[in-house]
Amino acid sequence: MLLYNEEQQHKNIMPQRGSPETLKHLSIVSMATHMDSVWAADYIHNYLDQYHFMYIIGPFDALPSHLIQELIEFLVQKRQLGRRHLHLMIHQHLESLHLGKCSSCMTDAVIKLVQIRCKKLKKLDLSRCNRLTSYAMSIALSYLPKLVYLNLYSTNCTDEVLGTIGAICVQLRDLNICKTHVTDKGIVSLCGGGNGIHGCKKLLSLDVSFNPRVTINGVKHALRQLPNLRQLLHNDVCDALVVLHEEAFKEGKTTTPYQLRSGTVNDFVVPVSFLEIVDLVCPNLEYIFVLNENLEGDVLQHISRLARLRNLSVSCTDSVVPFSEGLMSLLASVGRGLETLTLYGYDDIDVIAIGQSCPNLKTLTLESCHGFKLEHPQTVIPTALFGNLKSLRLGVEVISNTLEPTLPNSLKIVLEGGRQIENIEITNVEGFTDELFRQVLNQNSFQKLREFALIDCNNITGSSMFELLEGKNDLQRLVMLNCKEVMRRDYDQMMKVVASEHFQLDITWT
Repeated sequence: MLLYNEEQQHKNIMPQRGSPETLKHLSIVSMATHMDSVWAADYIHNYLDQYHFMYIIGPFDALPSHLIQELIEFLVQKRQLGRRHLHLMIHQHLESLHLGKCSSCMTDAVIKLVQIRCKKLKKLDLSRCNRLTSYAMSIALSYLPKLVYLNLYSTNCTDEVLGTIGAICVQLRDLNICKTHVTDKGIVSLCGGGNGIHGCKKLLSLDVSFNPRVTINGVKHALRQLPNLRQLLHNDVCDALVVLHEEAFKEGKTTTPYQLRSGTVNDFVVPVSFLEIVDLVCPNLEYIFVLNENLEGDVLQHISRLARLRNLSVSCTDSVVPFSEGLMSLLASVGRGLETLTLYGYDDIDVIAIGQSCPNLKTLTLESCHGFKLEHPQTVIPTALFGNLKSLRLGVEVISNTLEPTLPNSLKIVLEGGRQIENIEITNVEGFTDELFRQVLNQNSFQKLREFALIDCNNITGSSMFELLEGKNDLQRLVMLNCKEVMRRDYDQMMKVVASEHFQLDITWT
């Protein structure tokens, strides 16, 4: 049972209580509620489907892009958005328009309105608008030369559309053509270097993943023609870089370093052939996903030279190179710059070593872990580690739960030090008990905590969760899935407290 005295009431005990909606939000709700009866009434009754207008001076012309966007998304959320509303909301002053969430309303007629009216448009999102024909998209984009951001994810984009983009949208910085119908021919048209088309030379980010007709040749062309690329997403990127390096070597030339920040796409493991030259071709790499068994010899030295590495993922498929050798050597070199560390399948994780090597770590994910160890824990002050951590995700193999005496202490060290932590997810940790959690709460009140999830943790009870609710934190989401000692009556009581105290807190229990 939660008890609050008068002094606590004045301290604004968290989780946060509900607050009145902002005037802006109430205005959006009011406009959406009375859209057909007031704001669009005259247009619907007198003009809709009777005339075709290039321009309309309507009730929304004075609204800036971000408010138009909020109104569109609110209507989508309430399943009330229709093409008649877009006829009025698409106006000549818009600089940003994200229509991916209303793909069912997007037709060739609607995109033509964008083409005619939105001459100032800089950002356009048409993702999943697969009712649009490639012809209509191509014509519309030919009228939008100021675009710097374009999202055509999962649309009917073709090589012809890319030809229009390469010829007209030369200011483009960010383009997503994932899951489209483009080929190597379209990549040549987009990037230039053929047919006299200048191409989008200013592109910083290009997503061509999940396009089976874009081959390694198309990727190589993009790398050659787009010197400013920071992100190129395609499964052949690493292989293309290796081929380009080999071609330069055969010609007696030095490989010009590329500006890419990512060496993988969708958790695609980086091949050894790329790791052996990674510091030569991509010295500015910020994210990489490697296999544990590759962390030795020359490969380890090349990765260690990546001074800008911020996000490291390592998968341990066997124990040829233990944590204490390959990975610890790498963390000693690049750990101070790391902000995100993800480890899969390790059986000898030392969280103290991670905390000491990675003082600026913000996100720590330990998935499918088999084992933990602690080297000289008595010489370490736990609260001195993980001081910048904001997100922790810990998933342990079920078979290891009763065989891991060091796991509870490892988890305790991370949680006690994580005073800035906002998100916690713990799965299959039998050693996470009420007693352990109370010890942690005595050291760390989790004032920044927003989301807390327990999955298959069978030695934690509802009483611990009530202590969390009583604490001074910013909790907004609490998840308890398949935790056998958290009962239905605990959940019901929590929901009563949330209602009576007007907490802004979502609780999930099964």
